[in-house]
Amino acid sequence: MLDKIRPVHAFALACLALALGVAVGLGLGDLDNQFRESGIVTYTSAALLALTAAMSLRIGRLRRAGAGWSWRDPRIVWLAIGLGFVWLALDDLAQIHENLDRLLHRLAGIEETPLTDRLDDLIILAYGLIGAGVMWACRSELRRFPQMLGWLGIGAALLVLQVALDMLLNDASWVMSLGISARPDLAHDLGEIAEESIKLLAEAAFLSAFIKARRGLAG
Repeated sequence: MLDKIRPVHAFALACLALALGVAVGLGLGDLDNQFRESGIVTYTSAALLALTAAMSLRIGRLRRAGAGWSWRDPRIVWLAIGLGFVWLALDDLAQIHENLDRLLHRLAGIEETPLTDRLDDLIILAYGLIGAGVMWACRSELRRFPQMLGWLGIGAALLVLQVALDMLLNDASWVMSLGISARPDLAHDLGEIAEESIKLLAEAAFLSAFIKARRGLAG
């Protein structure tokens, strides 16, 4: 089944989830909740991340089928990347970085402020930096699959945009600066919807990168 997935399927899943989120949200009168934790978008995000993990592990199994394991084995690269995406999928479902943010506030005995509320954004940024570091360390293996690099770049750019928007949403003053003081709640909700939409598209781009690598390996 994994071998039949194409990039168009990844983006179709992301767009379908966004459309369903809007439709269900409008129908129930809670549009913003469908784009928050435990909504349609969250489960779709976890599914995209899980598919990316499965695709990476699949590439690892095929990379040197039948060969013995060693520390220089290229399968180690794909295993590490796959486990990283498994962690991200679990983070989405269990809200790990949000709960870690709250736990650190409690342990430090401090009240949440607009500045400290950005801690979870920094955790997400750290995830991205760790992922970039792993891929840089494994660049000799990844260069064997040039067809995936463009999609990785698109995904990384969208991820940076999503984190930047998330950090902006933690500061209500940005709404006033845009002159939308009459409906700041609506502006904030629309901002969250935009953020989650960018996140899904980034994940679809990452999945597309691994799909391309898998197809390149088959070729």
